[in-house]
Amino acid sequence: MCLNKIFKIIAVLGLLLLATACSQEPAVIHYGSDECTHCKMMITDEQFASQIVTDKGKALKFDAIECMAVYQRENADELQGAIRYVSDYNQPGNWLKAKEAQFVKSEVVNSPMGESVLAFPTEEEAKKHTSERPGQLLEWAEVSQTEM
Repeated sequence: MCLNKIFKIIAVLGLLLLATACSQEPAVIHYGSDECTHCKMMITDEQFASQIVTDKGKALKFDAIECMAVYQRENADELQGAIRYVSDYNQPGNWLKAKEAQFVKSEVVNSPMGESVLAFPTEEEAKKHTSERPGQLLEWAEVSQTEM
């Protein structure tokens, strides 16, 4: 009886470990030491960082949203089920799902790769940004398909 209980506990712990091992939550980016998966530059600016977390839980980190967009286009078949995250421009380190974020292609703010794509959690915040600094509002579908 006691041995059966131990096996059940081990099975439950194994399932919990398996579930956490495949987490699709954003990974920690070590600024100043992690390298961009696409361009191989060091990731230094958390306002522009982004990442793709695969369905197996592997985090692919990027120094700019445009690097993630290019990588996605070039590797679409391998990224089925992956979640794309972008850093909130106004609150760096706050991860937003790319499909839910609002983007601005800024005319005055420069991103690490020079395409100047910024992410905001809402259209209202993006519009506020463009009312203060020139830029164009974009959705993720536009960002991910634009040749940069």
